[in-house]
Amino acid sequence: MALARALEQVEAEGLDSLETQGLDLLFLDEEDLRSGFAEALEAVGLFEAVMAWAGHLEEDGGLWRRRLALVGREPRLRARRAELDEAWRGLLGAHFLRWGAAGPQGERLARLEAELALAALRGAERLWLDGNGRPVMPVLAQEALATLWPALYGHVRKAR
Repeated sequence: MALARALEQVEAEGLDSLETQGLDLLFLDEEDLRSGFAEALEAVGLFEAVMAWAGHLEEDGGLWRRRLALVGREPRLRARRAELDEAWRGLLGAHFLRWGAAGPQGERLARLEAELALAALRGAERLWLDGNGRPVMPVLAQEALATLWPALYGHVRKAR
């Protein structure tokens, strides 16, 4: 697995041991993960998409936590992660826009909901890393969503 080899190399020799394109090896599955999340989001909704995402991370938990720790330590990787998170914000924002109010206020709220949802996911990752895999990622993701849920889909709830 390319990710495991890249992590081993960086852990043994440092980030500079990878060529510039090698940094992307550490995010090789990012597009697949995001597109799978998008498919689940469209098909079964936010909660189920988040649970599938969390379950996927849990399956290779040791590898994911090693990557998260490395990203947390390395400014270049944090910057790359921030760039990739823009696509997550766009994906989530489009979802909330479909469910939200029309017009400028709806657009603002959709952007805010996307920011909040992504912050909840990234917060669950940090807690998972800090706890060395405990609680398990699906529990942390569910707790994050439960905390956030009252702020999401406000326009839809008001319409009922």
